[in-house]
Amino acid sequence: MRARFGWMSMGCILAGPLLLIGSLSLIVGRGSPVSSATESMPPGLNKIDHIIYIVKENHSFDNYFGRFPGADGATVGRTSTGAVIPLVEASDQVYPDVAHGAADAASATDGGRMDSFDKLPGAVSLGVNHSYTTMYPQDIPNYWAYARHFTLDDHFFSTIMGPTFPNHLTTIAAQNGGVIGNPQHSMNHWGCDAPAGTFVQTRAVTGQLGTTFPCFDFTTLADRLNAAHVGWRYYAPQAGQQGYIFSTFDAIRHIRNGPQWQTNVLPWTQFQTDVAHGNLAPVTWLVTDTAESEHPPASTCLGENTTVAEINAVMHSPFWKNTAIFVTWDDFGGFYDHVAPPVVNSYGLGPRVPTLVISPYARPGFVDHATYNFTSLLKLAELRFGLPALTALDAQATPLLGSFDFAGPPTAPFLLQPHSCPIIPSVRISGAAQGGVGEASSNVITLHDAPVITRIITSTTNLSVTVRTSLGLQTYAITPSMRVLGRGGRFLDRLALRRGDILLRQGTTVQDESADSVTMSGRVAQVEVGRQLLALHVTTTLSGSARLRISRPGFRSEVVFVLLTPQTRVMLPKGEKLAELDSRQMVSVTGTINWRTHTLLRPTLLSVGAEAITPPCDVLPAAGERTCADATPTPTP
Repeated sequence: MRARFGWMSMGCILAGPLLLIGSLSLIVGRGSPVSSATESMPPGLNKIDHIIYIVKENHSFDNYFGRFPGADGATVGRTSTGAVIPLVEASDQVYPDVAHGAADAASATDGGRMDSFDKLPGAVSLGVNHSYTTMYPQDIPNYWAYARHFTLDDHFFSTIMGPTFPNHLTTIAAQNGGVIGNPQHSMNHWGCDAPAGTFVQTRAVTGQLGTTFPCFDFTTLADRLNAAHVGWRYYAPQAGQQGYIFSTFDAIRHIRNGPQWQTNVLPWTQFQTDVAHGNLAPVTWLVTDTAESEHPPASTCLGENTTVAEINAVMHSPFWKNTAIFVTWDDFGGFYDHVAPPVVNSYGLGPRVPTLVISPYARPGFVDHATYNFTSLLKLAELRFGLPALTALDAQATPLLGSFDFAGPPTAPFLLQPHSCPIIPSVRISGAAQGGVGEASSNVITLHDAPVITRIITSTTNLSVTVRTSLGLQTYAITPSMRVLGRGGRFLDRLALRRGDILLRQGTTVQDESADSVTMSGRVAQVEVGRQLLALHVTTTLSGSARLRISRPGFRSEVVFVLLTPQTRVMLPKGEKLAELDSRQMVSVTGTINWRTHTLLRPTLLSVGAEAITPPCDVLPAAGERTCADATPTPTP
């Protein structure tokens, strides 16, 4: 029976002694040894011969699918002040990165109250809340199309209350080895080849904190597959690429230092070529480089287009008829989610993450409300290939069978096209989880020799813009037919461009990296009605909590000047006038923030007296769609 899955590479002869080493490691590595007995295969699961895990980065369920019809989503969220605020439209490149370490996840979820995401480092910049945001259908149209056509799991939780590294460990081993953080001082090597001095924070089941070198020898799903003569491959970035930190088998000593490191751990860009040439292992993991990973500040659009290309490759191939693809995200990334994670042990579960089940046998147009986590993915493979569980976590996990309908007719390939992205600057992603910007380890957007506006001339129809780079001056016209975007990839009023701004150009699109379309909140500092000027006290959260050996996070109070126009729609409490506002009142305003000058230009809506407002249909979303805040427009695949 198993000969049909004998897609093996050299190295499986090591499986016997390695299983013993792994079992001993489980006793001290925060896993729980389990019986070697296997469970019988559920009916219909034998129709699946190939399982693919596509692991993306750092988004919560509500951040991607909070508005999805029929899902347990949210369009508002409660903050640490008790206010209920709308989840506004998310940016394509979220900047700064929001803190998402173990302490941050625990702080944000607040014992299940799910009300303190606004306190995370990086969550708020100049009164703009990056954590309480959600994607609209037009922002991730293909992920929504997959969810409408196949199955969306809306109670899928990260296994560990923490960041990337411990959760990636659970995707291969159903345990974290006691790890709760990302490796520090690693020179971009999160594993056995890390330089001396690299450490990762651990926490014992007793709660005692410690550190260890990020190299382990516990048993993984790959070892179980080796022992059963079932093939596997792990596609990941290679050493020298930023995304090498996502290559988790680097942290498993017997894989990293054994022959399968060369034969089974392969460049992520090779996946589509291998599939096209008829090579697909029974079990495959696929992670991308940082730019395509969707880890903020990487582009969601680019990441989604990359996922679509990978799934299309399978759908174009003969493998589609017996394949199950799971697209999941490794942790919440600091983004709001309203569902409290179940407590299964001292490490988790962590906040919900999106998960798509894409297969000829996935339930079509179905939202699965069952509770899952990353070990559920491993449990499904164990059931399919007759493998014993790795730890108590996967032994007890629910194996996603509710997302499948093996009795119904198989679904045909559902090929999608990439969608148009904003201009995407380069990013430097170190995997730091502390949030915020300004430190060498931060996850940042990188702009080299960026064009800076030196002159703007306005005419009746066009703007004439002159920019300066190291090559000199360049002048061009911005016509009404051109797309004008802000840093987050959302549409921008072209009259909000200012001298000194960084302005990128690509084809018929220009993008102001110094400005963005936002909704911000603050308290009134000063009002000058005659000058149409409103000064607001706003908050910026500072980094701190998730990084070792530095102080706790803090808040910085800053001032933003709102430049009102005759077109600004002002919503005041009954009987009040704009000139009578005082410092006790909260203001929410939608417009164009200039991050460089701390001014909010050309505001479309000013609401006074409440932190939570429901914008009218002609204001949100900022992407140019004229839809109501509670509407859910149907995307076009």
